[in-house]
Amino acid sequence: MRLKVTPNRVPRFLIALFNPLQRQICRVILLLQIFALTECLADNPPKKEFRGVWIATINNLDWPSAPGLSVEVQKRELNELIERIQKLNLNVVIFQVRPASDALYASDTEPWSYFLTAKQGLPPYPAFDPLQYAIELCHSKGMELHAWFNPFRVRNLGIYKLDPRSFAARNPQYIHEYDHKLFLDPGIPQVREHVNKVIMEIVRKYDVDAIHFDDYFYPYPVAGINYPDQKIFRQYGKGFYPARQGDWRRSNINQFISSIHDSIKSVKPTLRLGVSPFGIWRNKSNDPNGSPGVRGTSSYDDLYADVYKWLANGWIDYVIPQIYWEQGNKFGDFEVMVKWWSDHSFGKPVYVGQALYKSTGVDKVFSNPKEISEQIGILRKFEKVGGFALYSASHLARLSEIALNELTSSLLPPKVEIPEIADISHNFGSDNQGLADSVQDKLIIADKKSLSDSIGFKYKFSIDKDLPVPEQFSAVKSREGREISWMTTSSNKTGGLKFVVMIFERVKGGGYRRRILTKTDQNKFLVQRNSEINPARVLFAVVSTNNRNSQSSFSKLFKVRGRRIIYTK
Repeated sequence: MRLKVTPNRVPRFLIALFNPLQRQICRVILLLQIFALTECLADNPPKKEFRGVWIATINNLDWPSAPGLSVEVQKRELNELIERIQKLNLNVVIFQVRPASDALYASDTEPWSYFLTAKQGLPPYPAFDPLQYAIELCHSKGMELHAWFNPFRVRNLGIYKLDPRSFAARNPQYIHEYDHKLFLDPGIPQVREHVNKVIMEIVRKYDVDAIHFDDYFYPYPVAGINYPDQKIFRQYGKGFYPARQGDWRRSNINQFISSIHDSIKSVKPTLRLGVSPFGIWRNKSNDPNGSPGVRGTSSYDDLYADVYKWLANGWIDYVIPQIYWEQGNKFGDFEVMVKWWSDHSFGKPVYVGQALYKSTGVDKVFSNPKEISEQIGILRKFEKVGGFALYSASHLARLSEIALNELTSSLLPPKVEIPEIADISHNFGSDNQGLADSVQDKLIIADKKSLSDSIGFKYKFSIDKDLPVPEQFSAVKSREGREISWMTTSSNKTGGLKFVVMIFERVKGGGYRRRILTKTDQNKFLVQRNSEINPARVLFAVVSTNNRNSQSSFSKLFKVRGRRIIYTK
């Protein structure tokens, strides 16, 4: 049926379509409505939002106000700081617990911090564990606490004696002096292993909500002065030396981050790992994936931190780029940089780091007193941005009346929940996935304790506890090589039983890499004489499997030296 339309029956909105002036008016009205809606979304806080603040302890920037204060004063200052944070409806405290190869907690691996007791290695008296105290304080107020580590700094500006029992003091060959500071060299495998052990001590002992790194990996470059790691590069840079020093440095930090991720997830699968990198990953003039703006310092080229790769590989659970520039800055306009990180997060939550310190005091950089509050309005326009973090806590008390009123009156009045991070517990195996599929992934973990922990976690989704666990291993040398055999307890599920033998090899970057050595239906396997595998230098593990893609629990980890089986502790 053909519809006949007369001029008297044409709807008004169709007339507007045919009238150029009315069409233009409609466009303007529509744009105004969209703008009003956007402003409304920016000013009205979401129901869930990450509202973080850093508490820096390096050089006593935020807490404690000076080294060597009494425990009573330290507790009072920390109480006041966290109460102020709570009153502003902030909900995440990022607490610096290891500012310079030291500890603001009771540690078996690092000395007590100079910034706490005025002498590195001297414990507080009476006994006081600042990290445990802060965790209890934050959790009682409904806030999260993220334990913040600087991984490789040994001493910042200022001179004080290192504790002679510390890892740094016992290993001066691992340290470089640069820009009047001391740093552990990330290119040395033993350094990365040590820092991993430090992190894992916190993971095992404390109820923290996340592990957090800042922007310092390799130190910020000083014009005309090279970081003095040429000797280490020559020693450990196989495959990179001599022409690819930058790639080698990035590889060191990549290995460090991936091993920290694997170690954490092996012990506490839901514990988050977050990083707060320098605000520019890479400039567009160097990389088509980079951000626009005048070329300057970048995380990738100058600090050797390839955060883009970490996000893409799922090695970190959230990112807080330090976008410490104001709106319109030629190096990194705030809104442009927020958009770049939002577009390149690979599905991971983005929270924006803001330079609160540039809005306070006589030396403030931001001329606009509403810069911080306007930035919060901007970042709320981006769906993939879940909140912000302010640097740093002591500056909350120094805000101008205008800035404080703007925050408290319209931007932060309601208390909101912290957004959940979906699926951060990575599934490394499943009931419908065969063992061979799940174990082919690379695994790099820094120490044997973490390695043993990971075995129980990585494959537990497909474990059948009724399947017999290989045990009572023995080794026999022959002309062909070394035969390793084992026993299994009797079971009603021994029919069709097969075995998978895995090895965990030390890698030069620190840690262990796993791979399947063989599959067999016998209770033994042969390491041939001309094999690339040295049984004394790798760790073995064996599991039994059936035709339903189920597996037993893992055997003990062991190595073979001659005819002896040596189990790991």
